[in-house]
Amino acid sequence: MAVLDVLEDYLTDKGKGRDGESGQYRRHADREVNRFVEFLAADPSTSSVTFGELTVESLREYARYLSRQGWTEGTVRNYYAHVSGFCGWAAREGYLSGNPAQRRRAKEPLPEDTGRKSGEQQAWTAEQREQLLSYVDARAHEAIDDVASDRQAAIKACRDRALVYVLCFTGVRGAEILADDGDDRRGRDGLRWADVALEDNSIQVLGKSGKWDDRPLPEPAVPSIERVRSVLAPSSEDWPVFPTLDYPTLVQTFTQAMTSRGYDIGEVEDLRREQVNDGEASVIELLADYDIAPPALTTHGARAVLKRLTDEAGIELDDKHGYLAPHGARRGVGEVLVRAYGHAEAARYLDNSEEIVREHYSHIEAGELADRAEAAFAEHREKQRRPAKRGAEEHTEDSGVDTESETLRGELRNTQRTVGWIQSRRQGKTSHNSLSTVCNGR
Repeated sequence: MAVLDVLEDYLTDKGKGRDGESGQYRRHADREVNRFVEFLAADPSTSSVTFGELTVESLREYARYLSRQGWTEGTVRNYYAHVSGFCGWAAREGYLSGNPAQRRRAKEPLPEDTGRKSGEQQAWTAEQREQLLSYVDARAHEAIDDVASDRQAAIKACRDRALVYVLCFTGVRGAEILADDGDDRRGRDGLRWADVALEDNSIQVLGKSGKWDDRPLPEPAVPSIERVRSVLAPSSEDWPVFPTLDYPTLVQTFTQAMTSRGYDIGEVEDLRREQVNDGEASVIELLADYDIAPPALTTHGARAVLKRLTDEAGIELDDKHGYLAPHGARRGVGEVLVRAYGHAEAARYLDNSEEIVREHYSHIEAGELADRAEAAFAEHREKQRRPAKRGAEEHTEDSGVDTESETLRGELRNTQRTVGWIQSRRQGKTSHNSLSTVCNGR
């Protein structure tokens, strides 16, 4: 039996919502099982993979494939878990004799889950952030100066700069502003100009919960957005803020749009050759001329952009990524906000629960507690070094009483002694030497 013949049954059983018709888990499971089937299919157009092909070896190869895509460890393990969940369900339904995805050999290529999260994942530092921003600023300024002769280069430089600024200052997830090949929902097809409200310093994104939310767009990021719009000159609000500039993709988009309007392939080729190959226009400009929205930059494409920019900016990293990854920008924003305003405010900004933020940034709180403990021990040691005074002074500097208070107390003691001397003199029980002793404080 073919795997896809029973996929709908699995989604109905596992999908959240009435009759299995909705739910984030259902959508993700559908996407990942189909990705797995396409990986195994000899003919991707048919995807006729049977349960007999779901072996330990095939799962092992798929785990290795996922691990090579440049995704974070958590993402790789999450995608594999969806496939494993389907295999477990298939075993319970009798389609498989067991769950091959859970065999040790199948899971061996997956990245290790150490269970230690906070502080281990990449977070852009202030120095890295400033170095990257300075580079993309200089690159964009240079390209804008030559926009008349090479508009394509100016669009690319301004797009890259806007992407870096948005990631640096908003803390959005990459999937909220970039296209996801495996998710065709509106909101997972890239941030559109219709989603940007510069006058309100906000952007609207489809959050992780599946609901549309307004997110802050801090002032430092606004000029880069304004500039990319002026250089890009989108023909409609449906255009993505961060379009792909991949030549074959843009050509394919132009061809499909024009043929759907009634042009034949020959006419489309002639138009492109006349205006792009033999003319001075770029393909992105051709799309604007014919009011065709290009596809948005994908999450995979954005990682490639950031790898290139990290290398060109001369930023060296010794972590497992080797470049400034998108999720590192989000964690960098979280680091700044937690240190400045605490976990609750950071959670609101990052569209996360306070509990999750505390877990992800627990190393900050631990560091602050360590600093406080160090200060407490230092104060304790200092107190131990100061000898306590004995005799007439009943209080030492360690008593916490200031000098003025100590003086007042001394004067009170002198007054009390003077009164005592007067009373004793009246009784004939004192001498001149006793008064001198009181006045001298002895």
